[in-house]
Amino acid sequence: MTSVKGAWGGYLLARMPRQISVCDILSAVELSLFDPAEESVAEKAPEVETAMRLSAFNVLDEAVRTALGAVTLYDLVSEAEKHRSSQGLMFYI
Repeated sequence: MTSVKGAWGGYLLARMPRQISVCDILSAVELSLFDPAEESVAEKAPEVETAMRLSAFNVLDEAVRTALGAVTLYDLVSEAEKHRSSQGLMFYI
């Protein structure tokens, strides 16, 4: 994304909407979204911590990345247009 300052400024996409995934967008604006989960029982039960990380957290993180990576900005705009009223779309960043 490139930006232009001033009264007529705004943002221009650096790639086509079909090439920008929801995962790309969220990774750019929600910096903590994909931070690893904090250890909760590592000192008292390291085997439980390892099991939770490998069997639950890592699997869940990958599923979220895959799901968000499968939806593009183009998909979101297309879906919004299906539900659009007579007014034009407004994008908030």
